Amino acid sequence: MQGLARRDFLLAAAALPFELPTALPFALPEGERLRLSNRALGWTVLRDREAPPGAAETGMVLARVQRPVAPADRPGHLAASLRHFRPFRFGSLPAEAVVQLAGLPGRAIEAPAMGIGSRVPVMVHAVCLFAPRRSYLIIGSAPGVEWEALRPELLRVIEGFRPG
Repeated sequence: MQGLARRDFLLAAAALPFELPTALPFALPEGERLRLSNRALGWTVLRDREAPPGAAETGMVLARVQRPVAPADRPGHLAASLRHFRPFRFGSLPAEAVVQLAGLPGRAIEAPAMGIGSRVPVMVHAVCLFAPRRSYLIIGSAPGVEWEALRPELLRVIEGFRPG
């Protein structure tokens, strides 16, 4: 996603053929509003089915398998990943919270951001989980004005993640 705005990324992902391999490297449950939208460019995308067509920002969860992260490199890894995540611009990030999810150790951050292409304020809840041979990046976001309504479902979807 080098240089692509979030909306541009989503439009590009939507234009790609939608194919789900028979064995995904993880399971991510759908919610009442968050439905599987696509798998493209290494990302699994769940999008708010109630979002108006053409919305600059929508509620969504993005998940991706990444390279493994050595235990010594885990503190600060998620924050560094978010600072380089092209769809959002973050101000100062809070300290990473240590979490355990799906039997894996991880780090989590919840913070406000700005959609790069849309210039719409969003809230983001991001988790990075660490396994011996890979890590998993899971990012839930919603426009700031919809955050309180969507946050419980975003968290349920993220907490329902299971490695494959």
